[in-house]
Amino acid sequence: MQARLNLHVDEAGNQDLPEGLYIVAVVLHEHGDDVETPISEYENRLRLAGLNDVPFHGKDLLHGNEAYRTVSVGDRKRLLTQFARLARSLPVSYFVLRYDKRETHDRNELEARIRRDLVALTFDHLAFFQRFDSISVYYDDGQKVLSIALHDALEFVLANNVVDFREADHSACRLLQLADYVCTLERASIAFDSGMQTKTQERFFGNRRNFKQSYMKQLARKRFS
Repeated sequence: MQARLNLHVDEAGNQDLPEGLYIVAVVLHEHGDDVETPISEYENRLRLAGLNDVPFHGKDLLHGNEAYRTVSVGDRKRLLTQFARLARSLPVSYFVLRYDKRETHDRNELEARIRRDLVALTFDHLAFFQRFDSISVYYDDGQKVLSIALHDALEFVLANNVVDFREADHSACRLLQLADYVCTLERASIAFDSGMQTKTQERFFGNRRNFKQSYMKQLARKRFS
């Protein structure tokens, strides 16, 4: 059986950096590792708790937008708690790239820096990536700079016939939702570390100590290294 690695990619922020921050999250999953069991257990917990199975989207969950518009704050907190539990149980790893407008001034520079960082990371872990016969990349092409950087970097370091870019449906793929969750926590971590957390972040994550212990410490155990 051929060995396959799946990369699930999401971003937080706009490629023109109007908010001053851009985050890229990549979730790595070795295709043979069982994700169906923890996902089924997660879905069963939602049913037992009487919670609607809303596809995780961090920004909308925190602010009650889109699919969460009719979901109470209490139930959104419970959905967040259940997704955090799912994240802990999945056999995956992840890495994050962060970009600040103080150092990255426009979309051209952002694209170049993402490409450079992905190339460097892939070369640093080349033995790991070369274990796989194929690498499937799931990204919805939501932002052009990230899409171009992914193609350029991975195809530069790895053989073209190894990397396979696939259609990504956030609403149907739990691991894409997990990449969104990573972005959500990274954004909150930056805010808490700078003392600039919002009332909404405090409402859902508690104070800085609780956020670090209950969320970031658990997530950090899956950091790709």
